[in-house]
Amino acid sequence: MIRIAGVSHSYGGIPVLEDIALELADGEFAAIIGPNGAGKSTLIKLILGLLPLQSGTIEIDGLPHLEWLKRQPLGYLPQREEFDRRFPATALDLVLMGLAGELPLGRRCAASHKKRALAAMATTKTDSLAKKLIGELSGGQLQRVFLARALVSESRYLILDEPEASVDMPGVKSFFELLKELNEAGKTIITISHDLNTLSQYCSFLICLNRRLHCHTQTDLVNAELIHKTFGEAVRIIEKKY
Repeated sequence: MIRIAGVSHSYGGIPVLEDIALELADGEFAAIIGPNGAGKSTLIKLILGLLPLQSGTIEIDGLPHLEWLKRQPLGYLPQREEFDRRFPATALDLVLMGLAGELPLGRRCAASHKKRALAAMATTKTDSLAKKLIGELSGGQLQRVFLARALVSESRYLILDEPEASVDMPGVKSFFELLKELNEAGKTIITISHDLNTLSQYCSFLICLNRRLHCHTQTDLVNAELIHKTFGEAVRIIEKKY
């Protein structure tokens, strides 16, 4: 379980999060939605320990989150990463980077690490790409390799920041189907996304955030009023006709 209580955060005196309080039970597939600048990425960076807490508390499995993170990792897929695609690294090399924290300084990966990396790649259906150079991968293939890197730590928790970036619509559907499989296998997942239609199909829990928390509830309970509160009056709700 992840428990957040009384968390506020500001940059240069400008508040981006105000008094956030929520609990996320084990086994949830949760999505954080909100407009640009709503504090979504800030919230997950606080959970990950990438930003210092300015107020409030975050607990994971009953422990202060920084204490928990010292003992075990969280799986994390950040927003689109910029890198030189001409760099002569393979997809397997990229996944092995997810185990860097387990290796003493200067030590090379052992056969057991490569076995774990290949198992993570098999889960994301990228093991056949292990020897391909990263510059040869499509956007969808690369995103799945990044997901394998997040999975290789074998954490029960997986956090993703707009994972559909640089992936076409068929690829997004396939990617979320994979996330759903991981969730059903026991992963607790938190993702940031703007695609409400996709989220309503795959996620079990929705966190509506715009500096303040407007709701955290099951996806089927989110209605137009809550969407307007989160995104503002300018948003239009378009209902599908079947």
